[in-house]
Amino acid sequence: MKRKAALVLAIAFSVLCLLVMAGCGKSGQQKHIALVFSHEPARWTEGAQMLKEQLEKDGMAVDLMIFTSDDEQKKYVEKAVSDHADCIVLAGGDIKNMGEGLAKAKEKNIPVIDYDSLTPDTDSVTYYVTFDNYGVGEAMGKYIEQKMNLRGGAGPFHIEFFSGSDTDSNAKLMYQGTYDVLKPYFDKGQLKTLSGQSDYASSAIKNWDGKNAQKRMEELVSAYYQSANLDIVVAASDGIAYGVIDGLVGYHGSWPLITGQDADKKALDYIAQGKMAFSIQKPSLILNQKCIRVIKAVVDGSQPEINDDKTYNNGKVTVPTYLCIPRIIDKENLSEVQ
Repeated sequence: MKRKAALVLAIAFSVLCLLVMAGCGKSGQQKHIALVFSHEPARWTEGAQMLKEQLEKDGMAVDLMIFTSDDEQKKYVEKAVSDHADCIVLAGGDIKNMGEGLAKAKEKNIPVIDYDSLTPDTDSVTYYVTFDNYGVGEAMGKYIEQKMNLRGGAGPFHIEFFSGSDTDSNAKLMYQGTYDVLKPYFDKGQLKTLSGQSDYASSAIKNWDGKNAQKRMEELVSAYYQSANLDIVVAASDGIAYGVIDGLVGYHGSWPLITGQDADKKALDYIAQGKMAFSIQKPSLILNQKCIRVIKAVVDGSQPEINDDKTYNNGKVTVPTYLCIPRIIDKENLSEVQ
């Protein structure tokens, strides 16, 4: 009986070791993943929690650090490097806060994966996992084209752009995707921007901050839309759209078509109420599934799957990328996500 009990214990111990080793890679050491995520937008923090839970289930050690300031971002990136993380996953922020930390990560051969926001002006980023941001902008433009019957010659309409932060390369790609669709209608006079601020640089909203969008919208209403209708607002995110809506308090014309991105609960409510026309849904689950595959590949020393090695140049290097596919949510399919 004692021999049988000892044998059972030995088998159980062996199984436990195998389960632990499953998440430890070739070296037998448990892999350590550092997640350094901005607190905005909300879907990033939700995605980070989901990533942490799944990676821990897969046997990895995960350090989740959510930053709310420049100082915190700098500190967390440097902590990830000093802790000898096997991989750093980074979402959002500004290169000026973390350039030194990322340079040290490269020196120590720590792979860095950008999550849904490409870090500019660094050669330290190894891979990028995101949605097709040019495609997001293109989808916005095509929706406007269809709903406003631009192909049928309708117009002229007044349109204003509220683009994403100029520190985020995604924002420029989104803007370009939208503008490329709409440019022919500017050329034909069907679309007009009374403010003259139709380019990316002048329409960018610092830090994607809704309060900055609100302030700019109030200024535009006061200067240009006291007697003229504002027909379309291309808002690059739900948060920016909320600021636009708050900034329309002094506007008394017909309600504009307002775009959005992220499809959070408030945006879905606004779509139902008619305050927003649509939002772009970018499900964290889909993004995380692809990101986890890339993480596992890099910590095991293998080549991850990518589907774009040409588009995403951050000013220093072209970063190998996996692009996920987003979708538009408006009143027609709202019931599918509520």
